[in-house]
Amino acid sequence: MSTTHPPAEWLDLIFSQTGLLGRFLGAFEERSGQKEMARQILIGYAEEKIALVEAGTGIGKSLAYLVPAVYWALKHQEKTVISTHTIALQEQLIHKDIPFLLRTMDADLKAVLVKGMGNYVCLRKLGELQSQPLLFSSEESNEVQAIERWAERSKEGSRSEIVFPLSPGTWEKVAAESDTCNHVHCPHYKECFFFRARKEAEDAQILVINHHLLMADINARRQTDFREEKAIIPSYERAVIDEAHHLEEIALESFAASIDRLYLNRLLAKIFSEAHPERSRLFLIRKEFTTLSPELQHQLDVTLPVQKKECAALVENAFSLFTHFMETELQENVPFGREWKKRITPEMTAHAYWSDPLKSAFKLLVDHLLGIAQSLLALDAALETFKGTKFQEALSQHSIEIRALVMRFEQQAEMIQQFFSEEREDQRVRWVEIHPSNVVLVDATLDVSSLLQEHFFSRMRSATLCSATLTTNRGFSFVKERLGLKEDLSEQIYDSPFDYAERSLLLVPTDFPAPTDPQFNAQATFAIRQAIEASRGNAFVLFTSYEMLQQCYDKISATPLAQKYKLLRQGQLSRRILLEQFKENDGSVLFATSSFWEGVDVPGDALRCVIIVKLPFQVPTEPLVQACTERMEKEGKNPFNDYSVPQAVIRFKQGFGRLIRTKNDRGCIVCLDNRIIKKGYGKVFINSLPPCRTSFVPQDKAWEEMRAFYERTLA
Repeated sequence: MSTTHPPAEWLDLIFSQTGLLGRFLGAFEERSGQKEMARQILIGYAEEKIALVEAGTGIGKSLAYLVPAVYWALKHQEKTVISTHTIALQEQLIHKDIPFLLRTMDADLKAVLVKGMGNYVCLRKLGELQSQPLLFSSEESNEVQAIERWAERSKEGSRSEIVFPLSPGTWEKVAAESDTCNHVHCPHYKECFFFRARKEAEDAQILVINHHLLMADINARRQTDFREEKAIIPSYERAVIDEAHHLEEIALESFAASIDRLYLNRLLAKIFSEAHPERSRLFLIRKEFTTLSPELQHQLDVTLPVQKKECAALVENAFSLFTHFMETELQENVPFGREWKKRITPEMTAHAYWSDPLKSAFKLLVDHLLGIAQSLLALDAALETFKGTKFQEALSQHSIEIRALVMRFEQQAEMIQQFFSEEREDQRVRWVEIHPSNVVLVDATLDVSSLLQEHFFSRMRSATLCSATLTTNRGFSFVKERLGLKEDLSEQIYDSPFDYAERSLLLVPTDFPAPTDPQFNAQATFAIRQAIEASRGNAFVLFTSYEMLQQCYDKISATPLAQKYKLLRQGQLSRRILLEQFKENDGSVLFATSSFWEGVDVPGDALRCVIIVKLPFQVPTEPLVQACTERMEKEGKNPFNDYSVPQAVIRFKQGFGRLIRTKNDRGCIVCLDNRIIKKGYGKVFINSLPPCRTSFVPQDKAWEEMRAFYERTLA
């Protein structure tokens, strides 16, 4: 273990008004928190520790962790992976922060944005489509031709470069995939966009990725006994996890297995499609190879099409039985036209219907999926007779696609078997999701902490986890437990340098009904109108439920307020366009939920009021929440205080953080959920916030205080 610490003077040369950043960054302000954060991370590199960092808004955390990463690469030639949750932060790092820092430090390093394989066009697949121009609709044909022209001049071959409209189905036909990739044996290997990008990543010292790709890499490594050639990201031992409050959520999602009715049908259609037989693999093989043995013809024309048809019927029957089980046997009220999910409980699996016909139907489906896999392997073996002939190249392409299908059918069969097994009941949670046009079965692990500890953190020489919202009640205990961080850690909170006490006001009306009160929604609608009038618009109204959002929006849209202020609703337009319109129109009010609680940056007076309608507790009927709650109770823990409250606090801090983005910003946070002042756990929410002014008064006085605050802090 290295014990050589980087010199403190070196950080002063970077993070000071007279240093590099002060001389090259016009708006640079010396912040002790930024320099101390960089020092903490550098010591973590040197002492090979895990650092936990909460950096308040305005600290400048990106530069605080980039400087150590650059220093370590220059001094020790070691690679650092930087993982983020949002695309916006990745783009900021790659296009702004890193280039600026490398220029400023005159550092000769390479930094690249690493994307998953599916983001790149596969030239082999594109070539295959080019040879089949008559097999597509006019719209698809136009899209394929546009991709061809784009690929000829593209530098990266990445979908993000495409500016013309493109349907997901068309991209799926040309996207690179690991299981259909022939690597060095592919005739397009030298020009391959993905492997060119992979070589760039191997040569780079700083890799910027997202949390999903990080989890995919961890999964790939652990499933292949950490063979480097199977890894998604080039080898690394140093990591920075920004927006780390999302890591557990992404890990839970990534380590879960899902069995999707539509996906199974699409998989079967790749073999043979009654609707479009000319697009399926069997048709393409039949067309390519002009002389076939009677046995091979029978496989292509009879055996596999019949197997596919039987299997498709079994898919529909099995998933229909699942829906019937919910609606009829369990008498669940499955809402029409809306997504609905239900946890699979021991009581449900003990039901007679679960064993037969439900489990029996899926067992039969598993047998047929494995049967199709075996038939495809037999087809692949039979096609070997064309090896060494003029059909060699075509044979290679078909063989890759066939083997990929075999692997996918076997994976689906294994996931179905696992879903219906009763193993590890205390470590997993299962549920069914019923969508308007789909049914999905999900099998998720309850505890990702041991997986992350064993397969990620223990393999890192150093790692930094940072976020503006990583603590609850000024401590890291929640995130440490959820991520399995139990070793000697470096922990530090760096408070925002902004003057929250002077520039912000948290206002909670004391005479408001509880969120469970039938009058809450009506009262909330009235209060939202009052708050909007007091702030003269320029407000976010943040909900935890889209249904309540819609109700409030509809009622307020029918009042004179809609003529006075531009009312925007999440779902009307894309997120980007909504934000543009909000910023461009003074007095705008945006009604939003979920994704607008974080990752949205509206500096200045364009946003001067954030209304939080309810404390953002997770829905208690969510399968993961239910299962985690039960598990914690068995362990003798308090699931509400130890799980629900910390999660809600972090979410609340994210919503609160939308308001003050620069030192000159000012505004009010209005919380209509007075549990924050009436319940004991409310202190945890308030103690977790920056030191802002607070006012807990009846509604009539609240709106007066808002108006007085805006007059007093008028820029």
